[in-house]
Amino acid sequence: MNTKLIESIAQIILSLSEEERKLLESKITNLASSPTTNQSIKQNILDLENRLKQFEKQYQMSSSSFYQQFKSGKLGDGMDFFEWSIFYEMWNNAQQQLTPTKC
Repeated sequence: MNTKLIESIAQIILSLSEEERKLLESKITNLASSPTTNQSIKQNILDLENRLKQFEKQYQMSSSSFYQQFKSGKLGDGMDFFEWSIFYEMWNNAQQQLTPTKC
């Protein structure tokens, strides 16, 4: 994580006027809920699901079962397992992007 970048962005946001903050929030909300963004996320999910299915077929287990075992250290450090875990994490993150957050 680039903490210096985050700190700089935070300082910039804090220096904005109330009106500028509202405009920024509006722009972010519009970008996050735009159909193009959602379509892109949905396409990414489909692509990731295809990759996950390949691993599931090869290793005869579900991705969620694999991920639990991999994270607990039961499966070793094979390159396939690292790739599978990354694809699974990416899939989870994409799913969360489509789910509206509750405040």
